[in-house]
Parts: sequence; C-alpha cells; structure tokens
Amino acid sequence: MQSNLKFYDFETHNPSDCGAVLDIEFSSAGLDWPGVILEKGSSQYFYPNNVSTPYFYFALALEEDLHWNAKTIDGMTALKSSPGDIWINPPNCPFSHDISEPCYFLILAVEEQPFLDSCAMTFKEKDLQFLNNYNVQDGTIKGIMELFLLEAKAGGKNGYAYLKNLLSLLATHYIQSYSNYADLQKSPSSASKFDQQQVDKVDIYIEENIGKPISVDGLADVLHCSKFYFLREFKKLVGITPYQYLMNKRLEQAQKLLTSPHGNIASIGLDLGFNDQSHFTRSFKNQFGITPGQFQKQARSLSD
Repeated sequence: MQSNLKFYDFETHNPSDCGAVLDIEFSSAGLDWPGVILEKGSSQYFYPNNVSTPYFYFALALEEDLHWNAKTIDGMTALKSSPGDIWINPPNCPFSHDISEPCYFLILAVEEQPFLDSCAMTFKEKDLQFLNNYNVQDGTIKGIMELFLLEAKAGGKNGYAYLKNLLSLLATHYIQSYSNYADLQKSPSSASKFDQQQVDKVDIYIEENIGKPISVDGLADVLHCSKFYFLREFKKLVGITPYQYLMNKRLEQAQKLLTSPHGNIASIGLDLGFNDQSHFTRSFKNQFGITPGQFQKQARSLSD
C-alpha cells in the first residue's frame, strides 16, 4: 500500500515523490481522523532531499538497527537508530536523509493547526520555535504513538473524544519538552545577554573538541542555557549562527595545517571533524574560493 503522507520540495513547494518508496502495511486512512495520519511499514531506502511536510511528524524506529545520514545544524551527520528511537520533524521544516538500508517505522503525522489547537497550554503560536530532533528516546511519545496504533487497529472504537485526548497529551508534552515554550514563560529580567566572556568559553570548548562531533546542545550546555536561547543570543552577539561560527573555526585551523610541509588534505579534514574529504573540500572552497589542494599549492610555492 502506498503512503498517504504529503511531502514537498522546500524551495519550490511542489509535491515531492520521495514518499513513493514507503511500503505501508497498516494505515489509519479508513478512519475519520481529521488532520491525523498513522502509518506502519518499511522501506528499502529513503532519500528525501530538502523536503518538508505540513505535519508535526513523529517516526518511531522498529525491528532493526538503522545506519543512516541526516542533514543537521552541524552538517550531514552519521546516525545509528535502534528500535524505540524517534525522529521528530516540525511542519514546514526542511530535512534531507540518506538511508541506504531497509528501515521499519511507525509514523504519526498531525497537521499543524489541529496539533497546536490540541495543546492544553496557552501561548502565542508565532513565538513558538521548533527544531528537528533525531534519535529521541522518549517513553511518553513512544507510548502515545502505540496507543494511536492500538486505537487505529481497533477501528477507532473509542471515538473522537479519545482521539482528542491522545492529541492533547502528545501536543502538550511535545511543546513543553521540544520547543522554546519554557523560555517564553521567563520574565525578560531573568534572561541574561551573552558577552565576550561567554564566547571565549565557547571558543575553548571548540578548540578542545574540534575533531569531534560538536552539537548545538553541547555548546548550549557550556553556557548552561537552553538550545533555543543559545541559538538566538549567540547569533545576536556574533552575527552568524553557531554552525557557521564552528565551520569558520574549523576552516581557519585547516588553513594553518595546510601550510605544514607534511599536511595531508584527507587527514586534515577528518581530524577537524568533516565527514569526508569531499565535504571538507566543498566547505573550504565555499569559504575561501579555492580548494584545499589549490591553497596548499599556493602556500608551498610562497615558502619555497
């Protein structure tokens, strides 16, 4: 059975056929669940590229471990998902995946407005911010998804009131746990602004871990603040996103290492946390206008 989920190219907003590879063994399509789609199935591969959906999208990994790549705020990142891990994607938020092996999933997709309307808390919708979340281990969300599955398999016998209760539980938990809702509740006087001393702490952390995966969560932990607060205040002070800042630091270090007489391009890229040599070369050229090899050749010719 084909999926009923809608995917769109994020740039053109045209429908994407990336979901055509999803083989659905069970679906809630026959039920009167407005704004809600539940699907269980598998896929031999999945290659969405800069795709978005109109849903709050929860995908629960089933049956087997999965090795894949996903585009995150830190670039293309290698991931391993085990049964019970959850990928969460908010509506109209682009994602790119590279899944080259069979995957098994339970997907719960809820359209944006019904989801927000189901939340028991009060907020201004325009102020809420959400991010992609990969390999989430959340027993509450997993349990709610399993309740949706049981209800769908029972033909929706508990009725619309039960469906609304499940939606309310999911929306309230998700917004409390995976948005900037908590930050919005704080009074302005309790929020502190970043200064150069805090940037220096970030610099030290990056320097000590430059060859390892560095996440926004990790950088926010250095300054003991939430991810959303860190993203907002860091860009406000520095003028670029944390990801761009980290990339600049890595590329500046790459320039220094490439001037070494024994600098190996592939080793330098891997030592600085790039996924592979092509990722390193592409990032370096985007920043400086020439490839690492061209830069190294120029540097060596000047030293001769």
